[in-house]
Amino acid sequence: MAALNILVVDDAAFIRDLVKKAVRETYPGCELHEAIDGRKAISIMNSKTIQLVLCDWEMPEVSGIEVLEWMRADERYKAVPFMMITSRGDRDHVIKAVQAGVSEYIGKPFTRENFVAKLTKLVWKHLKIRPSQGDAPANPRAAGAAGVLGATAIDGKPKGGDLGGASVLMGATAKPAAAPAAAPAADSAAALLNPAAAAKPAAKAGARARGLADVRFASGSRAKLVIKDINLQEMIGVFRREDALPALLEQAVLDIVDQDSGEVARINGYVRMMQAQEPHPDAQTIQMLIRYVDDDPEKLATLSRFIAKVR
Repeated sequence: MAALNILVVDDAAFIRDLVKKAVRETYPGCELHEAIDGRKAISIMNSKTIQLVLCDWEMPEVSGIEVLEWMRADERYKAVPFMMITSRGDRDHVIKAVQAGVSEYIGKPFTRENFVAKLTKLVWKHLKIRPSQGDAPANPRAAGAAGVLGATAIDGKPKGGDLGGASVLMGATAKPAAAPAAAPAADSAAALLNPAAAAKPAAKAGARARGLADVRFASGSRAKLVIKDINLQEMIGVFRREDALPALLEQAVLDIVDQDSGEVARINGYVRMMQAQEPHPDAQTIQMLIRYVDDDPEKLATLSRFIAKVR
């Protein structure tokens, strides 16, 4: 098949690694380039011929929408396909991206299947290149029941943000920066529902709530977490289980709202740990630790202001 020159742009290394892995599995002969922000992306496109851009929206200095506008104003890149990958999925932002000339749009978090389906459709439509045969992962179940992009370690090892700390325990205390040792992914469901897995006392029932966070998971489920502890690296929250539980290492997008100012810190992260709060198989109260993967200074500044109020 013809070689593809593809540029992946995201300020979060975790997301770049996940996207690159899915792209390599789909188009093994492609040449991948990566950029940590829009300024670097434009620099790469000025020095190389790029045939496809997969780009985040919210990045420091030069945003994804500014990269798109620059491309559509440049004769070399006026027709080059551009997929916007972003946690901004509301109608206004979709319309803005379409008006700027976006070719495809996918909201975070997303499953691997959804991403690959949009990617292959986009590449075929604009470049007439089909994915290679037999390039699916050797163990598609490794990504969890939904085949979630981000629910599996990269290249067989934790990568892109301290994934080795991911675990599911029954009744164990979870604290930021003090996560327990890794548990085998295959045993995660059993560990959650098995009372024998209890190793430490549960978190104090009287712990003060520090606010609420709406969380969307790549598999499609949602949860409203009562925040029990939060810092600039991770958050612990408790929620009532209504949808299917997310997988370990699954992508998540948190909307943390400052009720006083109305500011929203929309943070990309992944599920690092879960623990049942009741000692029986039908436990409904789940405590979850989510590790952030965002490095956007504006988002972290908003998060810092929220933390200063609640801690």
